Amino acid sequence: MSKLDEILNDFYCCLSTPIHFVNKKFNVLGEKGMCDDYYDMIKNTTIYKDIKENALSTLNLTYSNNISFLVVPILDYDLYRGYFIVGPFKSDSSCTVPDMVYKPAYLIDNMSQILKHIINEKLSSYNSLSSYTKGCIDYVHRNYSLDIKIDDICEHLNVNKSYFCSVFKKETGYTFTNFLNMMRVERSKRLLMDKNNSILDVALSVGYNNHNYYTTTFKKLNGNTPLEYRNNVLFKSIKN
Repeated sequence: MSKLDEILNDFYCCLSTPIHFVNKKFNVLGEKGMCDDYYDMIKNTTIYKDIKENALSTLNLTYSNNISFLVVPILDYDLYRGYFIVGPFKSDSSCTVPDMVYKPAYLIDNMSQILKHIINEKLSSYNSLSSYTKGCIDYVHRNYSLDIKIDDICEHLNVNKSYFCSVFKKETGYTFTNFLNMMRVERSKRLLMDKNNSILDVALSVGYNNHNYYTTTFKKLNGNTPLEYRNNVLFKSIKN
């Protein structure tokens, strides 16, 4: 699991509030607790325009029907430059949107502080990583859907393969292959939420060239198959 995914998971575990991270071009790089309906809500707001106009500021934004968002910019880390967007959530009990988490307005500052604490805790160690490890993580984030080999990484970074493997394992605790698989599996989870995507389509979209290897890897990392994961999450969504 990447540092970004750890931040998203930890925040969601603390506050059970949907959150996603977008880069400076507003491409989604990670999420927790989001769904298609929430992304549709975002499209019906001016949130990205509002963020552009206040790019350096933590924002508390409220739109029609008292649907709110909290925006925390990240500008200090080479890889993670963008915005954590918390929400949508209800900030006023008069909001009539069903099944949306309610967070009173007076708690929003606390939410911001919790998120910032998690970010600093998770990313403070990132700046101490070598340029080779940072470069590899960045490369994988941008190219995980492609057929990446460790030789490609080493050529891109202009570094000896044996030395790179040693440094990367020492600094991250993972082999390059394990890290790549974790990244791909995490990125595949949102695609699994669309029932129109076959398991093979999902596998191909995140860089696996066959269904069986993807399924085996997914189960090894999560304890269930992609299909079981999809059914479990969709069942919980319907139940709630």
